[in-house]
Amino acid sequence: MENEKWLIIGTDARLKSLAKKLSNGDRTVYYKSETTWSEELNLTAFNFQPNHVVLPIHPLPIEVAVVLGLSNARIFAGKLNEEWKEILKNHDIHYYLQDESFIWKNAQLTAEGFISFFHNTKQAIYGKKFIITGFGRVSKMLAHVLKSIGGEVCIAVRSHVQLNEAKAFQYEAVYLDNVSKVKGDYFINTIPAKWIDEKFSSDIEMPIYDLASSPGCLQDNVKRSNYELLPALPGKYFPQDAAHVLYESIVGQIRGREEC
Repeated sequence: MENEKWLIIGTDARLKSLAKKLSNGDRTVYYKSETTWSEELNLTAFNFQPNHVVLPIHPLPIEVAVVLGLSNARIFAGKLNEEWKEILKNHDIHYYLQDESFIWKNAQLTAEGFISFFHNTKQAIYGKKFIITGFGRVSKMLAHVLKSIGGEVCIAVRSHVQLNEAKAFQYEAVYLDNVSKVKGDYFINTIPAKWIDEKFSSDIEMPIYDLASSPGCLQDNVKRSNYELLPALPGKYFPQDAAHVLYESIVGQIRGREEC
């Protein structure tokens, strides 16, 4: 069997752990802690000629005229922008953020990561009220964990379907337009968009913790002191577990293609 050559790129600690986990006698694995596709990374890829490349969740900004070294590579990525889609249009691409198993397990680790972060602030969850925006996978997992250890939870959503879904799970639920009227201790955003404007921000006095991906939920002109963006919690708090989840997704994708 041809020796597998893996190039893994990104600063998330789970990717470094993934490189260690993938390393064995049949694989040569390079890990590059990079935030951009630079000239140096281009040279590495060109000389190495990987046949498997793992990209970070968010697309890397490209600093070169032509991306080299990926012509024979199977690509594993979280999200790709139009520039990367054009570059990789003839490649076999696996989007691990479209793998339901990865998404739910990552949501579990995100919820547990928030609990770890919150306890590190020397505050208790029991008896506190958390307002969570959105009712996707991360919100569902976080609400469940918070409630199970004594926190109160209110779900704030735009969707009539999600409002009734949250109520069916026995959570207090309100429409997002009315959430400023709800009294709580902490406000947690899981909506991946810049949706909080100056007026909404001024109506929310409690601390805001943002679990959505960078750049977060604040519009560009909104400034506030009690706001904290907390992306990539699984990699920060549980890099080995997060790497295992990503490893399972990647290996599962490879096995599925081989069986086909």
